[in-house]
Amino acid sequence: MAELKGKNAIVTGAAVGLGVAYARALAAAGVNVAVCDLRDEVLTLAEELRATGVQSVAWQGDVSDPDHVREVVDGTVNAFGSIDILVNNAGVWGASIPEDNLDKSLDDYDKIVGTNLKGEYLFGRAVIPILIDQGQGGDIVNIATDHMVTCGTPWHRCPNLDKCPWGDSPRPTGGGDIMDLYDVSKWALNGLLYAWAKALAPHRIRVNQFCMGATDSFMLRGFHNFDPPQEEIDTWMKAEDNARVLIELLEEGPEGRNAQNINFCIGRPVALEEPLEQIYIFPDHVQIGGAS
Repeated sequence: MAELKGKNAIVTGAAVGLGVAYARALAAAGVNVAVCDLRDEVLTLAEELRATGVQSVAWQGDVSDPDHVREVVDGTVNAFGSIDILVNNAGVWGASIPEDNLDKSLDDYDKIVGTNLKGEYLFGRAVIPILIDQGQGGDIVNIATDHMVTCGTPWHRCPNLDKCPWGDSPRPTGGGDIMDLYDVSKWALNGLLYAWAKALAPHRIRVNQFCMGATDSFMLRGFHNFDPPQEEIDTWMKAEDNARVLIELLEEGPEGRNAQNINFCIGRPVALEEPLEQIYIFPDHVQIGGAS
């Protein structure tokens, strides 16, 4: 098991929801945490984390802005001396449909794809050269959606459950007919996952992806106009449980799983299950999922 105490991490979108749960779990494990978000709560989060005995710095800004990305990444190195972990969590949801007019479509594209895809791309591009130059390995965890894994990839490889919430049929693919931009912004992360995992494996840098289902968070509550019915809340997963899995994933160290879409959907345990066999083809010399 890899020792996390003393390592240095960046968590994007850390002011509320999953992001703040990830930041707190990392700090509890002794990791120094740099956080960023559009919301000003991120500034008080850094104060909270420092009170636990770790170092923490915070920036307020837009992950789709290259200047903000440079500020956060360079500032983290200046504050901590190095970077070991990137949790690409910042994300937004917005309704978009094929019938939307072009003006709305352009605005939605800039907001949704800019945050969910461009933001993760920019932070990865900024951090990866640092990880390589350090020569100590590292971890990148991108946050995606269960809309694209739909009970495993493909569905019939999903481990059997005592009770499946979808009955005899697999979970429907995608998030519905009002989420075309949200889904494309998350599905596109596969391109980063597999390309980065292959390229970075020789440097002992792992890249994995959390495919998040309905988890109690600011984003999901916003989907319900911040007034969800209690019976709905009772079905949701807990951000703190997912943060625990993040720690378990990082503790695997450089010999652990790589290039995995790790599925968290309602009805499945919030646990780090055994990695699925890859259905994509990788060169023999690239270490993927603990096997070379």
